[in-house]
Amino acid sequence: MIKYLKILLVTFLLMFSKGLTIENKIILKIDNEIITTIDVLNEITNLKFFNKNINQLKDEEIYQIAIQSISKYIIKKNEISKNFSNIKFQNENYLNQLVEKTYKDLGFQNLEDFKYALSENQVNFEKFQEKLITDILWNQIIFSKYYNMLVVDEEKLKIQLENTDKKINSLYLREIIYEVSDVEEINTKYNLIKNDIKALGFESAALKHSLSNTSSNGGNLGWIDEQSIGTEILNELKKISVKSITQPIRISSGFLILQKFDEREIEKDFNEKEQLKKLIDYEKNQQLNNYSNLYFNKVKKNVKINAP
Repeated sequence: MIKYLKILLVTFLLMFSKGLTIENKIILKIDNEIITTIDVLNEITNLKFFNKNINQLKDEEIYQIAIQSISKYIIKKNEISKNFSNIKFQNENYLNQLVEKTYKDLGFQNLEDFKYALSENQVNFEKFQEKLITDILWNQIIFSKYYNMLVVDEEKLKIQLENTDKKINSLYLREIIYEVSDVEEINTKYNLIKNDIKALGFESAALKHSLSNTSSNGGNLGWIDEQSIGTEILNELKKISVKSITQPIRISSGFLILQKFDEREIEKDFNEKEQLKKLIDYEKNQQLNNYSNLYFNKVKKNVKINAP
């Protein structure tokens, strides 16, 4: 199958780069669903719109990212259909909030400008919404399966808050989560990712290597107050300067690399209850993200992926 995909990849890239008409062929079958060359072409168009840094990658790498992105979407969608008898999404307000966050993060002032830009770049708005809905429903599955398994040491977090003054340090973080099949590969993979960060930038490296859902937006986590970060991870972040990356941090779903992209100090009215809630929520979200990666890998193992 690998040899077949490589041959198809070379043909696809040659035709795509020369602007030739691409014959719509089946590339992969995931259970009963197929991925065609047109699907991949559309996904590449989407990726290039939402992730400008992807153009720094080689064509072959972009192609592989597109395949992985479509495969992940199909696997999640199929698993959702097994867990929901009626997949009719009703939380329109939450969906609209996510759409707004997306277009504002991309620099658009309103929905109309965003939709116009999508149309100009041949990106389908409805398909974009479908992917958001898939992620929402997937997260609901993870929440229902694992919420009762979350463990948060509130006393430890309270002690952490006791050492906090009114001046709060906030960090703009980016992440890459990766797996290795052998312990000896941890540093090898880390060095590979580190070299790609240096050559391509963090966001492109996240697209290429990260297993996290944040890979689709370059690994960006946004601004996070230090008080909302667990002690172990915060200690690693304190070792590095702005624009630097941490050493691999062991998490349940693999290894985590964080970049301290920016840092600022802000003064807040310190409300201990609110800050404790933020800390607890952050800890729970981190655990749920790890469970999401673990569950996806478990589901993927039972999926039949074949080349025709």
